[in-house]
Amino acid sequence: MAKLPIPAKPILVIGDIMCDHYIWGDVERISPEAPVQVLRWEREADRPGGAANAAMNLAALGCRVFLVGVIGRDEPGRWLMKTLKASGIDTRGVLASSERPTTVKTRVMARGQHVLRIDRELREGISERDERRLIATIRRMRGRIGGILCSDYAKGVLSRGVLSALMSPPHKSVIVVDPKSRDFRRYRGADVLTPNEKELTDAWPLPNAGLSAERAVKRRSESLMQKFGFRALLVTRGANGMDLFERQGRAIRRTHIAAAQRHEVFDVTGAGDTVAAVLTMAAAAGTSWADGARIANAAAGIVVGMVGTAVTESETLSRMLEGEASQARSKVLSRRALTARVQRARENGASVVFTSGSFESLTVQDLRTLQDARARGGLLVVGVNGDPATAPRRAEMLAALRVVDYVTHFSERTPARLIRTLRPDVVYST
Repeated sequence: MAKLPIPAKPILVIGDIMCDHYIWGDVERISPEAPVQVLRWEREADRPGGAANAAMNLAALGCRVFLVGVIGRDEPGRWLMKTLKASGIDTRGVLASSERPTTVKTRVMARGQHVLRIDRELREGISERDERRLIATIRRMRGRIGGILCSDYAKGVLSRGVLSALMSPPHKSVIVVDPKSRDFRRYRGADVLTPNEKELTDAWPLPNAGLSAERAVKRRSESLMQKFGFRALLVTRGANGMDLFERQGRAIRRTHIAAAQRHEVFDVTGAGDTVAAVLTMAAAAGTSWADGARIANAAAGIVVGMVGTAVTESETLSRMLEGEASQARSKVLSRRALTARVQRARENGASVVFTSGSFESLTVQDLRTLQDARARGGLLVVGVNGDPATAPRRAEMLAALRVVDYVTHFSERTPARLIRTLRPDVVYST
C-alpha cells in the first residue's frame, strides 16, 4: 500500500471544538397538531466536530496531535474530553470555561437525510482571560510542532489576539486555515487557506459578470493571494473537485483536481475538516501542496460516503492513493479495518447485511443474490473465500458492484468466525 506522509513532529490543531449530536429516526406521517413531520425516534449518538473532528482525522492517520480550544463545563464538554483522550490526542491545551457552553450541533436524520439542525452555541468572542490562557499555551508549544491547523467556525475562539500569536514571526511551522470568517485579512501570515467555493465568493465578492465559475474562482483566488500574501489557496468545489492555486515566483499556478469518484454521497458533514487536516499533515511532512491536495481529495472522497461526522482511515486512504483499482480497491478491507467500519456504520444507524461465497465466476444468479441481500439492510458486506491466489481479483470484482459496500477475504472453510467478529444484523444465504 502507498505510504502516507506522516510528519515527525506533532500537529497543533486550534479552533472551535464542537460536539455533533445525531438523532436518527423514521418519518411516516404528518402531525395532526401542525403541518410538520413526526419523527419516530430510533437512536442517537455524539461525534467530535469542528476542530475536534480535524484532530480525530489526524490521530486516525497516525499523527501526534495537540488540540487547543475552549469547551464548556458541561456534559458535552466532558464527553468530548473523554473521547479525544481515548483517541490519543493531547488535550492539555483544551480549556474548560465556565463562561460559555460547549457548542453542540444537533442533526435530526430520517432515512439518511438531514431533516433539521439545531445549534446550541455562543458566538461572542472568548473572554480576555481565556484568550490569555490560549496565547500562553500557543507560545509554550510553538517550538515543538511541525504544523498548525486553524479550524475557524466563527464561534469566537480564533480571536485576533490568538491569530496574531499563531502567525507572528518568526515561525517555522506550516500554517493552514480552514476559514469561516468572511474577513480573510484576519488570516494574514498563514501559508494556505482551504475555503469552499461559497466561502471564497462571500469573502471576496469581485464583479464577475459574464465569467464562468472556473474563471470567477481563479480571479478571486489570485486577487486574495496577491492582497494578503498567502502561499497557496485550496478551493473545494464539491462535485467539481478542487482548485489549488500556489505561488511560484511572481506567477500563480492553478492545478485542478477532479473529485474522487463515489457511487453514492451520503453526507458531506466534516469533509472540510478532513481536507484541511490531511493537507496540513502532508505539508508538515514536506509534501508539495499539489500532492498534499491530491491526498486530501482522496480522504474527502472516503468520508462523504459515510453518514455522520466521519474520520478517514489510514488503510483505506493508502489503498486509494495507489490508484491501481481506484474506488473498487478502496472497498476491499482487512478484517480489522472492516470491523471498525461496520461498527461506525452501526453507530450511525445502518443495519448490516453479510453474505459470503467463493464467487469463482460471477453469474447472473450471483448478481440477483447480492441485490436481494442488499435490499435487506443499509450496508452489504461480502466475505470471499476459496483460492487465495485469485481472492484479490475476485474481491475487487465484487467491490466494483454498486450494491456491494465492502468486501473482505477469509481463509476458513466457513465464515462463522468472521460473522462472530462483525456481528451483522442479517446473515443472508441462499
